[in-house]
Amino acid sequence: MLRRLFVTFALGLAVMLVLAACNGDDDADDIDNGNGDSYNVEMGEFYFDPDELEGSAGQDLTIELENAGTQVHNFTIEAGEARGDDFDAWPDSEVQLELEAEESDSLTFTLPDEAGTYEFVCTIPGHYESGQWGTLTVE
Repeated sequence: MLRRLFVTFALGLAVMLVLAACNGDDDADDIDNGNGDSYNVEMGEFYFDPDELEGSAGQDLTIELENAGTQVHNFTIEAGEARGDDFDAWPDSEVQLELEAEESDSLTFTLPDEAGTYEFVCTIPGHYESGQWGTLTVE
């Protein structure tokens, strides 16, 4: 009897773990700004979540940023520069929003007319090197 109870408990626990793992990441929720593509993005020490964004060429992209960290962070796409390999140079003026700890704000900009993969970073010294960067794919 005790063995049957243990097996039932273990199977139930295994099913719960599988279901929890398949639930997915809700942090990458798209939001609709009615004029293009939008995302909610959290930043902190030393990450962006999600760290992969997509948008449609020539459309507006709105990013609702929340600094969940304990220090200043920024979301930056530098014009004509890419720190990592295999990234296209951003063809427009720099895009940047800096937030103090626990602040939130939104940023809207127009994506390039041509498809490409761009890098967004935190330009606070040491943050990029600590892994605070992501990719923006324009389709």
